[in-house]
Formats: sequence, C-alpha cells, structure tokens
Amino acid sequence: MQDKDTIPYQHWSLKVGRADPRSREVPPFWGEIAAAVDDLHQAISNLLMTPKGSVPTEPELGCDILPYIDRSAEEAVPGITQAIWDAITIWEPRVLLQDVDVSEVEFAHFAARIFWRPTQAVMDDVLLTEVALKATRQVAQ
Repeated sequence: MQDKDTIPYQHWSLKVGRADPRSREVPPFWGEIAAAVDDLHQAISNLLMTPKGSVPTEPELGCDILPYIDRSAEEAVPGITQAIWDAITIWEPRVLLQDVDVSEVEFAHFAARIFWRPTQAVMDDVLLTEVALKATRQVAQ
C-alpha cells in the first residue's frame, strides 16, 4: 500500500474493485491508487452506480436510474440519459460533459457511454467512460 503523503497527484483515490458477477472474484489491487484521468473515470463510474438516497450523509448524492431499469427502452433511455447528465453536472465539477449515449444491450440492461473532458485540461481531447447499468440482486446464502 502506498503512503498517502508520497502520492504526487492532486486528484487521486483508492482503486475500487467490483466483484465479477459470475465468479464473484474481486480484483487483486488492494492499496493501489487511481490518479489523474483514471481517478475521474472511476469517480464517474462510482457516481452512476450509487443509487440516490443510499449515502446517509449525502441523500442527494448519486444517480437516480433505478426507476428506469424495468421500463421499455423508449421510456428508459431518455430518463437514464437525463439522470446521468444531472448527476455528473451536479456532483462532478472536475469534468465537462460533451455527450451521454445510453443504449439497451439486452432486456432491462443498459450501457452508458459518457463523453467528457477534464475542466482543467491542457488538452481538448474528449474522453470516454463506459458504464454497464443493470440491476443487481443480492442472493442470500
């Protein structure tokens, strides 16, 4: 694990690993950091996967996509797109959104492609973050 006082980046966070839904294995990068642009990719993904109201100290933090998961694509895509746009605009001031493209990959499972660039970037390159949006169910064992 890296000592936080030796990290040379202004923007960084610990890497977040999500377990593989099929094998339930967690990625082996405990203690590593996501820095600079990687931190922004991770922040966007975390924000979109955080249901609104699930953070006790910040009930408005997150993205309100859950009401759209079981709807038809015609209803869900515009609602999810707006929810993503609102969440990133409000909660991630380090990025400027260029476009949000939501598509249905299979029934009730959507994918979002978020085109953005850092607000304090020297470059004008538009970056892309892809997030799979699907309902996850906890199975009691």
